[in-house]
Parts: sequence; structure tokens; C-alpha cells
Amino acid sequence: MRRTATILPLLLLLSPKAEAGEVVLTSQAPYWEVGVRDDGLSRACSLNRFEPLHPGDLVARFLGPVGGALLDVAKGTGLNLRDPTHLAKRNEDYFFRNTGTTSCEVLVGGRKGVVKPGR
Repeated sequence: MRRTATILPLLLLLSPKAEAGEVVLTSQAPYWEVGVRDDGLSRACSLNRFEPLHPGDLVARFLGPVGGALLDVAKGTGLNLRDPTHLAKRNEDYFFRNTGTTSCEVLVGGRKGVVKPGR
């Protein structure tokens, strides 16, 4: 047991810092106001067919008293996006909540002609 106690501090010193990548957006608004929820893309995300290429590299922070979250971000141009079935549109931004789980949710920013549903 004593050996474990001496190894743990060493492992902590050698491990990389746990921090988010680049913060591309910080807002006091609820996270769901960033864009429209897309059921098809959310389903694809839950099946690992539409997701951030590098989770945590690009993030959006929502710090308000309601709807606080840290969302992964990807661009329709392909920046930080894994999209093997080509579902993305170049003019859209994608915000991912619960990436890597079956409850993944994709919110789309930049979608024209769509009214955002109230929550």
C-alpha cells in the first residue's frame, strides 16, 4: 500500500493538464439558444456518424444561471468535424452536447429560414 502512495503523486506530475481547447464562444444565454436542434443529426451523433473530430478542441461555454453547458463545436466546412456520410452544410456551425453518448444532441447555428423553438 505504501508503494501506491508514492506512485500517485508522480503520476499526477506526469499527466497532461486537463483543460479545454480553444473557447470559440462564451455566453450568459442558455445553451439551447445557440441554434436549432436537429433530430436527424442528433440521431447520427448518437450512432457516432456525425461528431466532433477532436472533442474538447473547440468549445462553446454557456455560463448563465439557466442552461449552463460546455458544448463541442464543429464547422460545416469540415473543421473539427467527423462526417463520413456527408450530412454537413458548409454554411452551418454545429454544437454538440453529450458527445460520445446515445443522448448526443446537435444544435445548428447559421441555419436560415428556421424559427428556433422556445424551451
